[in-house]
Amino acid sequence: MSDAVLDALAAQRVVPVLRSATVEDAVATARACARGGMSAIELTHSTPDVEDAVATLTAEGLLVGVGTIADAAQVPGAIAAGARFVVSYTLPPGMVRAAGELAAVAIPGAFTPTEVAACLHDGAAAVKLFPARALSPGYLRDLRAVLPGLRAFPSGGLAARADVLGPWLEAGALAVGLGSDLGTVARLGAGEVERRARLALAAAAP
Repeated sequence: MSDAVLDALAAQRVVPVLRSATVEDAVATARACARGGMSAIELTHSTPDVEDAVATLTAEGLLVGVGTIADAAQVPGAIAAGARFVVSYTLPPGMVRAAGELAAVAIPGAFTPTEVAACLHDGAAAVKLFPARALSPGYLRDLRAVLPGLRAFPSGGLAARADVLGPWLEAGALAVGLGSDLGTVARLGAGEVERRARLALAAAAP
């Protein structure tokens, strides 16, 4: 299960991180991203009733994860709705274990080498580097020199440009999270979100 999910994220290379104010906008934005070629989507727990959006999109065949997990208690509901992976900006106690018990992938967050090591010690399949705009691809290279098996998911404040995404992927990132540069349907319209998704995939292409 975990390998299949991580392989899908790695194949897509850039994963939309959708922060919508409503379930309706989350679903519409995810659908626009999917039309743009992104079938792996991260919604966020900051969307009220996000599980409803997860259930809808999972039924439509998308690979859906839920991010901004702040407490392990949020994990079962997300997975019950159909989420295949859960993501956090930190390492909530019990999050990795809760996801593993339900056959889902946990991607907790870290910033320092000590925090990355703590995530791996907990059994995380991958680690979100957050906020990525405060770090650099060179930092990831240095981490991978001592942790060669690290599967890192840099996210937070990155621009959808080849000169930004490419270096992270060349440094060994599993995939890159992209949020505000994609926008939402409520703010930009479905056509513009789809266009930006296509451009982001092109910017991340090898």
